[in-house]
Amino acid sequence: MRLKSIVLGLVCLAVPGTSGLFAQINTDRMMTVGCNALYFEDYVLSIQYFNQVINAKPYLNEPYFYRGVAKLSLEDYVGAENDCSRAISINPYVVDCYQVRGLARIMQGKYADAISDYRTALRRNPENRPMRHNLILCYLREENPDQAWLEIDTLLRIAPKYTPAMSMRSHLLVERQDTAAALAVLDSALVIERFDASLYRDRAMLKAMTGDYPDAEEDLNMSLRYSPEDAAYYIDRALVRFYRNNLTGAMADYDIALEIEPGNVLGRYNRGILRAQIGDDNRAIEDFDVVLDAEPDNMMAVFNRGLLRDKTGDLTGAVQDYTTVLAEYPNFIYGYELRAAARYLLGDKAGSEQDELVVMRDRMAHFGNSGPQQSGADDAENGDKDDNSQRTRKESDRNVWNYKKIVVSENESERFSSEYRGKVQNRNVDVHPLSSYQFSWFADAHNDVDREVRFSMEVETINSVGGLPYRLLLTNKDLPLTESQIKSLFDDVDRQTLLIEEEPDNPYHYFARALDFCLLQDFTNAENDFTRSILAGSGLWAAYFGRSIVRSRSEEMSKAEHTSDVRTGAGDMAGNSSSTHYQLIHNDLTKTIDMAPEFAYAYYNRGNLESSVGDYRTAVADYTSAISLNERFAEAYYNRGLALVLMDRIEEGLDDFRKAGELGIYSSYNVMKRFSPSDK
Repeated sequence: MRLKSIVLGLVCLAVPGTSGLFAQINTDRMMTVGCNALYFEDYVLSIQYFNQVINAKPYLNEPYFYRGVAKLSLEDYVGAENDCSRAISINPYVVDCYQVRGLARIMQGKYADAISDYRTALRRNPENRPMRHNLILCYLREENPDQAWLEIDTLLRIAPKYTPAMSMRSHLLVERQDTAAALAVLDSALVIERFDASLYRDRAMLKAMTGDYPDAEEDLNMSLRYSPEDAAYYIDRALVRFYRNNLTGAMADYDIALEIEPGNVLGRYNRGILRAQIGDDNRAIEDFDVVLDAEPDNMMAVFNRGLLRDKTGDLTGAVQDYTTVLAEYPNFIYGYELRAAARYLLGDKAGSEQDELVVMRDRMAHFGNSGPQQSGADDAENGDKDDNSQRTRKESDRNVWNYKKIVVSENESERFSSEYRGKVQNRNVDVHPLSSYQFSWFADAHNDVDREVRFSMEVETINSVGGLPYRLLLTNKDLPLTESQIKSLFDDVDRQTLLIEEEPDNPYHYFARALDFCLLQDFTNAENDFTRSILAGSGLWAAYFGRSIVRSRSEEMSKAEHTSDVRTGAGDMAGNSSSTHYQLIHNDLTKTIDMAPEFAYAYYNRGNLESSVGDYRTAVADYTSAISLNERFAEAYYNRGLALVLMDRIEEGLDDFRKAGELGIYSSYNVMKRFSPSDK
């Protein structure tokens, strides 16, 4: 779970009833820096800061709450629930604590407890859409459709254009077998949110239920147009293509889905079935191996693998799989027949005869007819291809005779995701400029294209001087720190502090400590040290670039806090502050360019800054400068394309998106479809 979708609107807010409790500057600083780390998704680091506050002042509710949010993001749902419970015990009037604890309880399947939390919170904040959404989700999971229906009515009265509630209503209408009404609801939702991939998927599955496979496939094409990296949509389309007897297309969709999500069990199982059908036996075995690593008790996968091992000559493996299945299904006569034959070929005549005896007794019990069950297996393979109910089975189906059937996910309510404040602000395809570049000590895993873009001779020159404790790197991704990295940063802060005492005029010591603080999300100390590095007078251009980074991140935090203050009626003159910060950041980037005119990343970052305030013409000029210095600067093409589109220079923008896609930013192709004239 990504934190920005959770914390936006919560981070660094004064929780009602506790303002003024932070009397000591140290705990205040720890909370601020912890919230910084939380907002930028550095959860392990944020927990360490909140731990320090809790150790110093265990009577405060905020650090428990925010630590709970961090644990939720790390999928420690029990820990998140416990921390929120502690926060509630200190102050039971904070709605957000119930909201987060409810979500942690949903993730544990504790729906009744989550309902209690949401009911409590909604009494204090009755128009909170995400909480009402999650309340409906709980009732769906508890199979209480009547109460879910009532809550959907309430939510749609509060927010008539809230399409997730419309989607859940269509689900309930399907359960009531009113498919026409369900389809009408989804049609209405798509009028409101025509770029929402999930709505097209919902309508596609409804059309597939009614046998309208061509239209269902077309809707899934739209889902993939707007969300091309979602494995679930490829798996859904594979099923529809299977229904249309387009096995080649179905196989292609499973291949793409499993490239995106290699551990998807349903996709692996179904691809294994299709591979077995076309004789790709060894690769089918590989798929069933993955399924069984995740679900060792999946007897259908065990039996299919046994058949394939038998077919490819691995008789020992086949016997092992048949034996596993027969232990679970002792009356599965076909399994005894297969094991008898395999044992005979292995020279285990006693075992083979024992299995044949079981088969013979069964035939005698059925008056010499061993056909009924075997016939059922044949029907599963050779039945009427137009009757798709005979070609698929539900996930819960444990009838071993259905081992050759494609699996269909049956619990539609499970696919509805939980919501949290901030997450539902924009349900369209997320189109925004790619992130600015920043310094780091730590490398991340990039593809070859990314590594090529991130090289900078100017940075290499600084590294060659040897004045820094680690190799200086460039990245445009926020990398969550490991515990060992956190420790190394704190250790280096201490080390650089001692070096500063020895060499107070050395700009590299201030620069190194500034970057340590920046990576530790302590922006105030980072900015101070970058300034000291500048004042040391060595002409270190990187100090200006570094200071522009921390000022940008501080401004992002300030905007998030201001947005929340406006929502709660506590807004101030933040607009003037933003203007001042913009000019300071712009000045730092301009100074960087003056001192290092070949450093393409400064032009790129300045273009991003200008785009953020709508100055697209100037931004385009800076992106163009960055590209002239590095013709393979993929992010610069992407962001210039977006700026051009926003200036209504559509064709030029589309050309840039094409180039960005060619250079490895594959989301460009999705964005191209959003802005192509055919979509207008």
